[in-house]
Amino acid sequence: MSFLPAVSLLVLLSGANEPAWRQVARDDGITVMARTPAGSSVAEVKATALVDAPADAVWRVIRDYANYKKTMPYTEESRVLSSEQDGKVTVFYCLVNAPMVARRDFVIRILDESDWKEGQGYMKATWTALGQDAPPEREGVVRVKLDTGSWLLEPREEGKKTFVTYYLHTDPGGSLPGWVADKANKTSVPDVLRAVRKYATAR
Repeated sequence: MSFLPAVSLLVLLSGANEPAWRQVARDDGITVMARTPAGSSVAEVKATALVDAPADAVWRVIRDYANYKKTMPYTEESRVLSSEQDGKVTVFYCLVNAPMVARRDFVIRILDESDWKEGQGYMKATWTALGQDAPPEREGVVRVKLDTGSWLLEPREEGKKTFVTYYLHTDPGGSLPGWVADKANKTSVPDVLRAVRKYATAR
């Protein structure tokens, strides 16, 4: 038996029990999908859209972490805590002040997993919550402990446009019920994608 078919079989089996993505919204050129993984009280959410800008323009907005307080919805504070390997590894802090809930913050470790050369391939950033190495929690601010996500940028139409996929699995924490957290995530994910599209096309 060859090795590759065995690997393919394992990949298929590993995803066999995963719930299917379902479309929960489509508006303003953005499609929102959701699914709730086993053992989780909150859904994974991803939003996709075709952005009328080259991938590098979209990438610049996504990677401009220090200016998230100017470009991203509800962001009160944003700063890079550390950067290694020429920006391939970034530790980022963000404080969010959304309506009707207590302020929340998160600290994430972002990896640049792009395979990009001369306008070909894809640009990708993935992240997870930093955990015990994160700075101390702040009084009056709820620390988000579950925060996993990614941006995937794929060129379209000879690089003039970009197909963007934004994925997020997060639990806002605090006393929010699961269904409220789900509703908030399904609203915030397309809002963030809209903001990225706005600033990428403006440039």
